[in-house]
Amino acid sequence: MRRVLLVLIACAVGATTLAGCSGGGYSVTATFNDVGDLQSRHGVQVADVRVGQVRSIKLTKDFKAKVTMRVASGVRLPKQTRAIVRTTALLGEKFIELRPKDGVPPTACPCLRDGDVIPAADTGEAPELEFVADSAVSLLGAVSSTDLASIVKTGAEGFGGRGDDLKALISDISSFSATLASRSRQITTSIDNLDRATSTIAAGAGDVKALLTNLAGTTTLLAKDRQKAVDALAALSHLARAQDYALDKYRNDIDRQIKQVDAILAVAATQTGQVGTLVDFLDLFVHALPKAIPDDFTQVYMWAVPCSQDTRSPAGCP
Repeated sequence: MRRVLLVLIACAVGATTLAGCSGGGYSVTATFNDVGDLQSRHGVQVADVRVGQVRSIKLTKDFKAKVTMRVASGVRLPKQTRAIVRTTALLGEKFIELRPKDGVPPTACPCLRDGDVIPAADTGEAPELEFVADSAVSLLGAVSSTDLASIVKTGAEGFGGRGDDLKALISDISSFSATLASRSRQITTSIDNLDRATSTIAAGAGDVKALLTNLAGTTTLLAKDRQKAVDALAALSHLARAQDYALDKYRNDIDRQIKQVDAILAVAATQTGQVGTLVDFLDLFVHALPKAIPDDFTQVYMWAVPCSQDTRSPAGCP
């Protein structure tokens, strides 16, 4: 009997302890226009981590859902927090997600405290299949049979007698789709090449940045020294005009001199033997002349005249 009493006392103490633990954290209330099939004991999450549960759901006087949540005491959320009804999967369980409003740091305080209320303007439902289907039904329900008949009639009048045009349009669309389908490999290759090019540019972001920086510096320098560049271009233009003037004025003289040089080269080409003899003579001359110099210094003047142009040479130069 004593053992049974001790067991009962231990169970009572354990139950009290569990009840005390389950009562930890703080309560937050939020009002929603619609919570779907959200139920008590469903989860409360922050960043997909369960941090509490729904304690109760009550109907307000203006036919909205008042939800009371219990959040773990270690979770600190800013007062500017939104409450969103979401679903774990397509047909999964509903839960409430608590998230700081856009632009509000997660650690911003003051934080939510026990008994705080999230304003109705900061609550909502995620655009899930149930709500999207309900909105679509409401939208279609607003279209009366008369409106639908008017739409059909307008379409018939617009496309009436345009059968051949519609057929051609559909044929063109079909041909275009077939062309895209036949070029799927090329399109895929182009996309892959574009992806590789983008990756290459991303890898060389530092070089691109340096190039743009240098380009900006060059542009700034050109803008700063614009007048100098204009003056330099004007000077080059003046020089080109002067050169054109000189070439035009002395064109005949330059042409005559070029022809004379050409004639001399032609004669030299035909007299290669004499040119060779002259080169040999000059080689002997520069080696033999120093031997005839009595002292360390002398001046030698030599004038070489082709035999054919020397009046003193006998006719028929060798």
